[in-house]
Amino acid sequence: MRRYRTFVLAAALVLPFCSSTFAQPCSLNTVRGTWAYQGHGTVMMSVPANPAPVPVPFAALGIGPIDYQGRYTVHATISLGGEIQEVDFSGLIRVNPDCTATDTYSSGPLQGANRLVILDNGNEIRSMPTEFPMGPAAGIFHLRRISRAEPQCTSGMVRGAYVASREGIVLMQIPGQPQPVPAPFSAIVTANVHWNGNATAASTASMGGTIVNFEFSSASFQVNTDCTATLNYTAVSKQFPGQTFTGALKYVVLNNGDELLGLDTRSTGVLPVVLEDMKRISMTPVTPDQ
Repeated sequence: MRRYRTFVLAAALVLPFCSSTFAQPCSLNTVRGTWAYQGHGTVMMSVPANPAPVPVPFAALGIGPIDYQGRYTVHATISLGGEIQEVDFSGLIRVNPDCTATDTYSSGPLQGANRLVILDNGNEIRSMPTEFPMGPAAGIFHLRRISRAEPQCTSGMVRGAYVASREGIVLMQIPGQPQPVPAPFSAIVTANVHWNGNATAASTASMGGTIVNFEFSSASFQVNTDCTATLNYTAVSKQFPGQTFTGALKYVVLNNGDELLGLDTRSTGVLPVVLEDMKRISMTPVTPDQ
C-alpha cells in the first residue's frame, strides 16, 4: 500500500511537468524577434489593353522585427513581373493558442492581410495572402527567425563552400512578341566564397527546358550588419560563346551564414522572378574534384 501511495505521489508531481513539456500553446511571445521573409506567387492584375485581369508572377524577400505587442515593420524587395520594387510596410499579427495566426498590414494607401501557421516552436512561419494589395493573389511566404533581438552579422559569416537551388520564372523578350514571354526557370549552383567576399561559382540551369551551364568567374558578396547582403556577378556560358552575363541578388543571412535566402534583382536579357536557397557545406572552399 505504501508503494502504491508513493507511485501516486510521484505521478502527481511528474504529470504537470509532462503536460507543460508537450503542451506549448503559441502566443505573441512565440513570434517575437527579427524575421526573414521570402515568398512567391501569382497576382491577378488589371493591365492596359486587356479587358480582364491577367496573371502576373511575383517573388519577394524582406526583413523586419515583430515586437511584444505583435506590431511589425518590414522592408521588402519585390519582383513583380520582373520589375523590382522596394517596399516598406507595417502591420499587426494576432496569434492563436493553436499556433495559427492572422495579420493585417499597410503600405501607404495599400492594405493586405495574411493567414499564418507557426512551426518549429516559433522559429518558422508559413503565410498565405488572403488580401493582396495589387489584386487577388495565390502564394506562399516562408518566414524564418534571424534572432530574438537585433540581428548582428559580419562579412566573415558568409564564407566557405555553398550549394544552392534556384527556382522561378524568367520573362524573356522574344523577337516578334510585343510582351516578354514567361519561361519556367530552375538551377543548381555550387559556389566558393572567400574571406574578402570574392566568390566563384558554377551552375546548371533550365530555361524553359533548355539546359544552359554558367561559370561565374567574378562575383562579390557584401554583407550588412542587419544580416542583409548583396551579390553582384559576371558569368559566361559555353552555349553562348563571346557573351558575358551580369546580374545581382539580394539575400538575408541565417544561422551565422549557414543558410542564405535570396532573390534575383537583375539579370542580363531577362526579367527574373526567381528565389534562391543557399546552404553551406564546408567552412573552406571546395574544388570540383574533392
